[in-house]
Amino acid sequence: MAAKRDPVEEAAEELYGLPPAEFTRARDERAKELRKSGDREAADAVKALRKPTVAAWALNQLARQRETELGRLLSAGEGLRAAQEELLAGGDRSAFQKAAAAERELVAELTGAAREIVSEAGDRPGAGLDEKVSATLHAAALDEETAEELRAGRLTRERDAIGGIGGLTAGTAPSPPKARRPKKEKAAPKQSAADARRQQRLAAARTDERHARRELDAAAKALESARTRAEAAEAHAADAADRAKVASERLKEARRAHSAAKKAHARAEKSLGSAEGG
Repeated sequence: MAAKRDPVEEAAEELYGLPPAEFTRARDERAKELRKSGDREAADAVKALRKPTVAAWALNQLARQRETELGRLLSAGEGLRAAQEELLAGGDRSAFQKAAAAERELVAELTGAAREIVSEAGDRPGAGLDEKVSATLHAAALDEETAEELRAGRLTRERDAIGGIGGLTAGTAPSPPKARRPKKEKAAPKQSAADARRQQRLAAARTDERHARRELDAAAKALESARTRAEAAEAHAADAADRAKVASERLKEARRAHSAAKKAHARAEKSLGSAEGG
C-alpha cells in the first residue's frame, strides 16, 4: 500500500497553486475538514498557512510551469558565485562578467514569464511587480535557502537581493508583511503604455545598477587582495623578487579592473537616476 501523504503538505501543495483570491477560502475549508476529522494539529497548521502576495504567487507558478528555465537560472547562480571566487583569487574578470550577464538574462526572461502568468490569470500586473519578481529571482540564484523555497513553490513574500553577491545569507527573514490593501485596488485605472514602458525601463535600470554594484564590490575586494599580496612580496623582495613582480602586475590589473568597474557603476547610477526621474 502507498504511504499516506501528510495532510499539511498535501494542503500546502494545493493551496499555493491556487489564485490568490481563492487562497483564504480554500485554506479555511481545508482546515475545517481536518478539524472535523479529528486532526486538530494538522488543522491548526493549515490554518496558519499565509496567503502569498501577487509577486510571490507568480513566482510559485514559475516553479510549477517553468521548472526547466528556473533550474537553468539556479545553475547560472552557482556559476556566478564560482566566477566571483575565481576573480577574488586573481582570476579572469571576463569570466565573472559573462556569468553575471547569463544570470541577468535568465532573470529577465523569467520576470517576463511571471508578468504573463499574472495577466493570464485575469489580473493586471501592478506597479513594481517586475522589480519584486526579479529581485527574488536574483536572491534565489545567490542563496540556496531561497532557491529551495522557490523550487517548492511555497513563497509567501518576495525577497530582496541585498548588497553584493552572496549578500542575502541563509536565514534572512522575509520583509515584514504590509498592511492589506482594500479590494478596490483592482479597480485602479489601467496603466498607460507609456507608464508600462517607464516601469520596465526603471526595473531594467535598477537591475543593471545592482549588477554594476556587484562588479564594483568584487573588483574592490580583488584590488585589496592584490595590494596585500604585493606588499607582502615587496617586504621579502630580497628572496622573492619574482613573486613581487607577479604580484605587482596583478595589482596593476586589479587597479584597471577597479577603475573600469567604478566607471560602469557611475554610468549605471546615472541611468537609474534618469529612469527614476521619468
